[in-house]
Amino acid sequence: MLKRRSFSSTGDEMPLMRLTDCVAKTIKISDDLIIKGADVLTHCLITGMVAKEMIKRQPQWLRDLLYPEGTELLAAVHDAGKIFPSFQKKIHKALRSPEFPEGQELGIANPVLNIRHEAVSHATFYNYSRFIPEIVGRHHGYSPESTGMPDDEIFGGAHWQKMRLELVEYLKNALQTDLPVIKSAVHADVLSGFLCVADWISSGAAFENITAEMIGKPNFYNQIVSAVDTAGFVKPKLKKGLSFKSAFGFQPREIQLRLFEIADDSGIYILEAPMGLGKTEAALYAAYKALEQERATGIYFALPTQLTSNKIYERMNKFLSIILEDDGPHRKSLL
Repeated sequence: MLKRRSFSSTGDEMPLMRLTDCVAKTIKISDDLIIKGADVLTHCLITGMVAKEMIKRQPQWLRDLLYPEGTELLAAVHDAGKIFPSFQKKIHKALRSPEFPEGQELGIANPVLNIRHEAVSHATFYNYSRFIPEIVGRHHGYSPESTGMPDDEIFGGAHWQKMRLELVEYLKNALQTDLPVIKSAVHADVLSGFLCVADWISSGAAFENITAEMIGKPNFYNQIVSAVDTAGFVKPKLKKGLSFKSAFGFQPREIQLRLFEIADDSGIYILEAPMGLGKTEAALYAAYKALEQERATGIYFALPTQLTSNKIYERMNKFLSIILEDDGPHRKSLL
């Protein structure tokens, strides 16, 4: 059971605050009504559950390559830095509701200017293994400008760091895993991007009014599944066994057949040929075969200009209308 605790960086008496009192989100109902959203503990747990569901949807080879055991916990702990006196004072001051009339303050600290919660998250994991602090600190897409030590007074001192670590232990137990081992800076960059997306989904409207008690209900995971579906992480419903001719209306040329033969594994394949010999069709059909054989999860088409991108967008939509089932959710490409 979490105990109530107090801390003072100035010698002044400070009110008691529990981990479960730390708010992560507010909900703006109107200009005059801003209410409390999810608390930090609940939001972090939802983020971990979202991350776990996202990983579950990836093919096994991609999971083994990119998502080490414990990745969902790495996503879950991202907002530990919101357990921070100045952040909590600021967010409680913003509340305007019957529960917090006229922006009631907790009086727990004087807000320190220019310290964002991401910096506190980074500092929280200073003593953890390499790359963990950087990944957690970049969960809004960039590294904090300045960080400090976990027990620094500006972050609330040892008592608030202890409360942040209580959050980590709670999430470990809830998700039944430990933080992962990250082996390279490139891998850390990949997981940083993954964490940003998991946080974005878990911060959506579907979870605005969720409480810790609701997470424990049997049907709650359906909300996780629905949120990940809505975000677009749905496997394409592919028509299987399509020939090149059925996709494009003509028989493949020799150079296209050669590409289909060799593009049977992960890698970079370069097809050079004069204009009009069907390089785009060759690339799209090779991608279709990779999707059909579950060697890929989607198609990303990169082009150098807006004009060429607009043109390929039209061709991609036509291609998708041919290879995808009529009731699939991805029958139009994203530009």
